[in-house]
Amino acid sequence: MKYVVPLIVMIIILIIFVDIASYKYLYTSSNSMEEKLHVIEKDIKNGNWKSAETYVNDLEKTWGKVSSKWAILIEHREIDDIDMSLSKLKSFIDSKNKDLSLAELKTLKELYNHIPSNEKLTLENIL
Repeated sequence: MKYVVPLIVMIIILIIFVDIASYKYLYTSSNSMEEKLHVIEKDIKNGNWKSAETYVNDLEKTWGKVSSKWAILIEHREIDDIDMSLSKLKSFIDSKNKDLSLAELKTLKELYNHIPSNEKLTLENIL
């Protein structure tokens, strides 16, 4: 009994530390993706389709590296949603459809923004 209470406290501290570290990673990588989306949005609005295509390919490569780490931390359904939305964005950029590209870009921004806030250690998310 002498070691049970300190052991439980250490486990709780470890869980909180891991949760904070995972949130920080999700938040940082999400912001990085959003910055790339802002560049793509500017290119689409200015009609620079070749540049937008280059940046969306870069985003896809980066996402490929990040998504394997995110898969450990979040539900796979959300990763699948991002994969599908990214594929749609590529297709709309290839067809040079400005309205649909911007709409899909907005969806991707929401997905990247929503996931870290959904994983944040708050009372609302715990209950």
